[in-house]
Amino acid sequence: MTQTTVGSLVTTAAIAAFCVALAAQYSVPDLSGLWLVQDPGSGSWSAWYNNVAKPALLPDVIKDNERLEASEAAGNVVNRMERRADCPVGNLPMMMASSPPLNISQGRGEVHIGAEAGRGRYIYTDGRGHPDTTSNLYVATGFGHSIGHWENDVLVVDTLGFAPRVCDSRRPVMVTPGWGRAKETTHLVERFQILDGGTKLVVSFTWDDPTVFATPHSYQYTYKKIENGIPVENNGQ
Repeated sequence: MTQTTVGSLVTTAAIAAFCVALAAQYSVPDLSGLWLVQDPGSGSWSAWYNNVAKPALLPDVIKDNERLEASEAAGNVVNRMERRADCPVGNLPMMMASSPPLNISQGRGEVHIGAEAGRGRYIYTDGRGHPDTTSNLYVATGFGHSIGHWENDVLVVDTLGFAPRVCDSRRPVMVTPGWGRAKETTHLVERFQILDGGTKLVVSFTWDDPTVFATPHSYQYTYKKIENGIPVENNGQ
């Protein structure tokens, strides 16, 4: 077999693999639409947000939670911290639990999830990896850096690189449902799956951080699709 023939076979194989990957990408479910999270009747935002299986938290985190709860009980319920240019934007766990619908737009190489007040996150599905989140060039946010791939009809999303602190005088750390934490050492895996003929979206969350959780913490949300809905931005004005 000549070198030219070998080169042609390699090129042909590469093209075939690319075509298979491209065909698979176009055959996956479309997550696009407005999706409203389903609250089982908790009665309040705090009760709803923490209406998940209780996580196994490390003692230091439990102690810090007691301090935060005591501070809020004493009346520290208004964020009085200055909004500086270096304040991290976004809060992934809060956005995914918020009562306004999520506006999901699925493209060829990324999925965008938007919410009210200009919040939004990107999930890259073009095959890229995570950047070096320890680099000075990486700008950490409350959304982290998310990459995804499809496993049959399930979009599996891997997120890391959260901001270590947030600009909030009440809670200077990003709190996950159940009083966990999302920070620079945290790893999140989500699984998005459309069910019931496209009318329901189920998203499971698994938070893992050896500085926060004794074991990974998992829960899931169900969202109902709003047919023919029109997204409206709300900046509180």
